[in-house]
Amino acid sequence: MRSWFVLVGVIVLFALIGAGVFMIYPQKYTADALHTVEPISVLTSGSSFNTVNMETEKVVATSTAVLERAAAQLDDTSVDALRANTTIEVPRDSQVLVFHVTANTPALAADRANALAVAYGEERTKNARAVVTETTEELGKSIAALQAVVSGLPEGSAERSATELQVQSLLDEQARITATPFYSGALVTPANPPQASNRPSVLVFIAAGLFLGILVGAIAALIVSRVRGPSQSYRRTGEESTAQDQSGDDQTTESVGPFRLDDDHPVNADRAAETPVARPMRAMKRGG
Repeated sequence: MRSWFVLVGVIVLFALIGAGVFMIYPQKYTADALHTVEPISVLTSGSSFNTVNMETEKVVATSTAVLERAAAQLDDTSVDALRANTTIEVPRDSQVLVFHVTANTPALAADRANALAVAYGEERTKNARAVVTETTEELGKSIAALQAVVSGLPEGSAERSATELQVQSLLDEQARITATPFYSGALVTPANPPQASNRPSVLVFIAAGLFLGILVGAIAALIVSRVRGPSQSYRRTGEESTAQDQSGDDQTTESVGPFRLDDDHPVNADRAAETPVARPMRAMKRGG
């Protein structure tokens, strides 16, 4: 019976410990922001104009440049904190980035997710403008060099005509790149403060406590039964043996009492006949 008390007590104790751990378990909140990714011609070289390499954009979304831009818009937020608590997801067959950001409060999680999504769009536009500016400058240098060549060629010559065609081709390319749209996408679903935390339910903690309580309680009950059981059994067996011995002695004493045979009993007569009478010993005379 004592082992059962130990088992039940340990189970209840661990269930209460599980509830206590639930109360002090830190709460985290995760907010989600969705940002579309639109193709920019100068950033989609080597692929179709209407498609975007989403794996590349997934890496860009957590780059240091994006994180620094987002951290600058937030208060008391470091780049390391954003990197450690941000995950990017790309839904299958889509051109959408999902920013999952975790923080200690719902409002902070939502603010960080939105800041990261906006920073990604701004950084992508900035990169596209940088590519356009650099490409335009390179084309301008090539156009100027060819125009210098054209001015040195005779009028009406085939070489002059061919060079002028090259200059015109570069001018057309320069105009096309300059007119490139810089729409990188939009924050289609801003993050809202989450209502529920990432902390598991209290039932999960209590269930874990019950499981550990059953395991530890079974071991404790087994130890108690092994330690106390044999000694009690030995004591009980000893008491029963003592009682039986005392009962047997009392019965023997009551059933067989002291008795004495009469002198004329045949047993005494036989003993008397068999026992020789001792004769007195004579003392030996000295010298004789």
